[in-house]
Amino acid sequence: GRIDVLVNCAAGNFMCTAEDLSEKGFETVIGIDLQGTFNVSRGCLPALQKSTCPLIVNISATLQYKAMPFQIHAASAKAGIDVVTQTLGVEWGSDYGIRCVGIAPGPIAGTTGGPTGRVFGSFLKDQDVRDIVPIGRWGETHDIGLLALYLATPAGSFINAETIVVDGGNWHDAARMYRIASPFLKAMNKAREAKDESTSGKISSKL
Repeated sequence: GRIDVLVNCAAGNFMCTAEDLSEKGFETVIGIDLQGTFNVSRGCLPALQKSTCPLIVNISATLQYKAMPFQIHAASAKAGIDVVTQTLGVEWGSDYGIRCVGIAPGPIAGTTGGPTGRVFGSFLKDQDVRDIVPIGRWGETHDIGLLALYLATPAGSFINAETIVVDGGNWHDAARMYRIASPFLKAMNKAREAKDESTSGKISSKL
C-alpha cells in the first residue's frame, strides 16, 4: 500500500535523577522514542516512496533545548529525534521527495506528559500558568494537530528537515522573571520621566 503521512509519536517518560536512573530505564526510553522513530520510518519507507506527497512528522519536545534535571533520558531521546528529522529530511528528501518535519510541543493539557498528566502534573498543579507560558494558557491537543494538518497541505509543502516549536514561548523559561521584574521597571521608568519633566520645567522657567 501507500502512505502519504506518517506520524511518529510514541513516547515513554518518567521523572528521575541521572544518578538514580538505571541503564535499563535509560535504554527503554531511548528505545521507545528514538529507536522507535527510526525503526518505523525505515519500515514505512517503501510505502512512503509510492506517495506523490510523502511526509513524516516526528513528535519531539523542548526538553533538550537546555539542561533539564530529572529528564536526561527523555531529553537525550528527543535530541536524537531532532537529528533524525534533519537527516531524513535531507537524505530522503533528496532521494525520494519525502519531507521530514518535527513538532516540539510544550505543556499540552490532557496528555500524559502535559501539565495535568502523570509525569509533571503533581509538580505543576499549584503553579500559575502565566509564570510558565507567556501567553497565559496551556496548549491543547488541537494546537499540535492543526500544525500537523498544515504540514500535510500544500501550504506547508516547502517545510522540511526542521522542527517547529509549539509551546506558547514556554521553553525560554522567562515568563515568571518578566512578570516579577516588569512592574518594578515600569515604576522606575515613570519616576525617571517625572524627574525629567520636573527638570525640564525648571530650565524653562529660568529661560
